[in-house]
Amino acid sequence: MGRPESPIERDGTPIREFAFWLRDLRSRSGLTYSQIASGSHYATTTMQNAANGQRLPTLGVLRAFVSGCGGDLSLWEEYWTQIRRLADPHMPADISRSVKPPWIEQARPGPGKAGRLDAADGWYVDTLTVLLRLDTDPIEAVERRVIFATVDQLSELVTSISVPRDSDDVSESHRLDVELLQGGSLERREQPFESLFRNVIALPKPLRAGDRHEYSLRFRIPAGQPMAPHYVHVPLQRSDHFDLRVRFMPGRPPLRVWKLSGVPTAVIYEKDPAAEIVTPDRFGEVHVTFRSLRQGLTYGLRWQD
Repeated sequence: MGRPESPIERDGTPIREFAFWLRDLRSRSGLTYSQIASGSHYATTTMQNAANGQRLPTLGVLRAFVSGCGGDLSLWEEYWTQIRRLADPHMPADISRSVKPPWIEQARPGPGKAGRLDAADGWYVDTLTVLLRLDTDPIEAVERRVIFATVDQLSELVTSISVPRDSDDVSESHRLDVELLQGGSLERREQPFESLFRNVIALPKPLRAGDRHEYSLRFRIPAGQPMAPHYVHVPLQRSDHFDLRVRFMPGRPPLRVWKLSGVPTAVIYEKDPAAEIVTPDRFGEVHVTFRSLRQGLTYGLRWQD
């Protein structure tokens, strides 16, 4: 195993910022430098040097790097041209000196969106990891999220979770208990609709565009309140990776468990699965993973007792 890559200090200089975003692209692709190089005619060291922050890679190396990672080549070529101009000591004074990449500039809030940023503005979900425990009383889910800031001075997050009523639930109240385990302060809890719970999280310090931040929430369904037989993630903004683990009662598995992957939300309520059947292991656990989720579609698990 090779030595870990030395971190880049983001000092605002053009070439270091360019290297930072190249490393981010590689990290999100899940590839090693040797894997990126294997699909091109360049050596592994050439790919490593492209992201070391010492000099700007050639356009040919950039194209091979970005193509290997599945990035948007046109945006990266635009960014390379921008950084090349900034690195030119004879650059005219009237040229924009922003080191932010085009996709970050495009994500900035438009006029009238100043102030608090909601879930659609300023960040997206890099990784969502969930452990749902149906073997406890009360039922609980722990969500760990790594979010990616797309604007500067991001100081709070507005997140929400939907907890629909189970068909057997006839009680008057419908509640959800929420606790922030780490990553900030839970400033406000709201329930704008019966099944929708919104949480406002203040961050320890403002994030810059390109920063990642991790936080964890624990959700508990009050004792005696039944849970609908599914757990799904329906991204309303970009969501790159969703990892779900469900632990059923040992020795009392459901009749069937099936995977929902990129389907309309109406499919959640179909009782006859037309999708992949998943079998709990001997400890009653099921584990599924999803990548590059599409907004508005459903990812997760459904079961039938």
